[in-house]
Amino acid sequence: MSSTPDTRIASFDTPQPNTANNASTQLNTSGVIQELEPDVSSLISTQFNPADYRDRFTISVDSDHYHSVDDVVTDWFTKQPMWLRALSTNSFSRAKVEQAISEKPFKVGDRIGSWEIVDRNGNEIVFGDDMGFMTYRFSFRLIDQGATQVEGATSVKFLWRRSGRFYFGLVRPFHRRFVKLALRITTSQ
Repeated sequence: MSSTPDTRIASFDTPQPNTANNASTQLNTSGVIQELEPDVSSLISTQFNPADYRDRFTISVDSDHYHSVDDVVTDWFTKQPMWLRALSTNSFSRAKVEQAISEKPFKVGDRIGSWEIVDRNGNEIVFGDDMGFMTYRFSFRLIDQGATQVEGATSVKFLWRRSGRFYFGLVRPFHRRFVKLALRITTSQ
């Protein structure tokens, strides 16, 4: 078995960032959601080597909006409308989600809906789910580099090549819209 990535799915490996004004290398300071190149220094970048798909979105927030990445996670799961919460946690119940996030700081092994915390540090929490045909990771990271940035990143490994590629090929356009919408809702005041 080869350790090199499958070149037939290379289009999934590299997101299409907004490159206007060299945006792929600059932090977002305008409050607009921006797609950037995956950051190799993040925890999520260590989840799969190589990953079959990665993306990364950021949005700036007021410096006092979040005190920790745990606060970002709390908002992600509680601020979503019911239909979005059902998609992201497999539960319509806001009470179940609130119960799952009641104890902070979140620890590796904690679960929120179907999502398990698989890794974390002081500024990033990585969630994971194994869907059988692919393994999915997403993370939230709180970055303070002059302006406070909330980052959402995704990493996917296709386990059953054909079915994983087929499924993600269908949902990829919706995934990108979903992440942007959910990130905007999460960081709203």
